[in-house]
Amino acid sequence: MNDYGVERLLRELVGIGHPAEKVTAPGGNIFVVILRYEVPAGQFIGRIIDLGLQATPDFPNSVAAAIHVRAAPQLYECCNISNVRNVQASELGPEWRYWSKNFNWHLEQHKTARRYMAKVTTIFENA
Repeated sequence: MNDYGVERLLRELVGIGHPAEKVTAPGGNIFVVILRYEVPAGQFIGRIIDLGLQATPDFPNSVAAAIHVRAAPQLYECCNISNVRNVQASELGPEWRYWSKNFNWHLEQHKTARRYMAKVTTIFENA
């Protein structure tokens, strides 16, 4: 059993109840995608989306500084509003959006998928 990387992230997410799958983007980066994720907080609460998390090779030591969102209609179109939000095209495809976010993961003491998802919830609370 691999103690780091995509397999660990996938195993931990499934273990806390998120149906997820491994997806390789056209550029070769590997993601874990949670299908039919219900936004738990904020102005988009209750919306059903697909949520992509880029899998770092050393998870849980690090996480990528973004989430990827597929929604119809989109939650946000591409825009960069300084100090508010940075939403761009995603490498997962044209129906996805990359939401830039620094998770300050290096400060975390409990580096688990559960904690990662708590931080994702905070993104939606503040969206």
